[in-house]
Amino acid sequence: MISSFYEKIVGGSPPCEENNPKILCVGLTCLDIVQTVDNFPIEDSDTRCSDYKWQLGGNSANDCTVLSLLGSSSEFFGVLGDDYQFRFLQDDMRKHGIDFSHCPRVEGIGCPTSTVILCSSSGSRTIVHYNPNFPELTLEDFEKLKLEDYSWINFEGRNIPRVLAMMQHVEAYNDSLKEGESDRSPVTISVELEKMNPELLDLLPYADVAFVSKDFARNRGHENMSEAIRNIAQDIKSGATIVCAWGDRGAMARTRDGTIVQSPAFPPPKIVDTLGAGDTFVAATIHYLNNIKLQSEKKENKSDIRDQVNQSDGGVTRNQNIESLQCSKTAFIDQSALQSAITFGCRMAGIKIGFSGYEGLRSKENIKHIHL
Repeated sequence: MISSFYEKIVGGSPPCEENNPKILCVGLTCLDIVQTVDNFPIEDSDTRCSDYKWQLGGNSANDCTVLSLLGSSSEFFGVLGDDYQFRFLQDDMRKHGIDFSHCPRVEGIGCPTSTVILCSSSGSRTIVHYNPNFPELTLEDFEKLKLEDYSWINFEGRNIPRVLAMMQHVEAYNDSLKEGESDRSPVTISVELEKMNPELLDLLPYADVAFVSKDFARNRGHENMSEAIRNIAQDIKSGATIVCAWGDRGAMARTRDGTIVQSPAFPPPKIVDTLGAGDTFVAATIHYLNNIKLQSEKKENKSDIRDQVNQSDGGVTRNQNIESLQCSKTAFIDQSALQSAITFGCRMAGIKIGFSGYEGLRSKENIKHIHL
């Protein structure tokens, strides 16, 4: 898997180990009907496509696909239907080892569908989306999950009142861990601000990591990553991290202490398929940071055990400053980790757009197709 050559890419963290807590992606899945054309068709014309396929779509489902291919244990959480299109989507998730066992089900409602035109000559992708008023997740659905099973929960910025309630539910869970004696770790909360909806800013006070898209930033009047991060930083909570990707300009991020890091883009020799490039960046960045988090927690646990042993004298353990042992939920995201994470995300997005679909992320050999 691609996670086995981290060191070659950015000198970063090793791949995930088995039995680690999962990364949960909350949002919508849809069927992507993808057609590739040599030149974008003009209106009222008859054009032959060079390729045609169905594939799993939707931000959260795409995130899970990339996470799985990179070696993370991922779970999709969204409403599923019962028609043949949803059966196709579930088969695709099974193929990639994505857990969807907790998804609520509905009957008799069609599958959300995106018709995508990929243009070979320009590298553009044009999307026409159809949603037959498909039901959204509810807080009651979310409350049935066991939050201790997850290390990281990423929310797609949609269905804002309900997503806000879900994020508040996770924050309440994290707060409960501080109050009592627990060996459980807080869940990292991230959110994607992609759609051009200003109400998405209401979600920022509950996010540990916010992913801001180019479209959202430009709709807010920001002409570059630096300007977007500087302005959106006014709405985040203390200690949160902001990440902003900007296509061929790469990505920029702000650490919890205000330090800015940046990565260039890593385009392939030939752009083949840009569909899902943003999702690949988000998922790869989460994958990298979550590995850092899990490693830091293991080191902290070992350190705590050594401290208890060293401070034990004749069967009596000396008093410890418990608060000094507790780390911020985002303390693992320091400048070095964030720099490496967004660089890894940009490199994986570069690999992805050089191939059709996402399977190119599975092979080590594909690293040869980008500039290292």
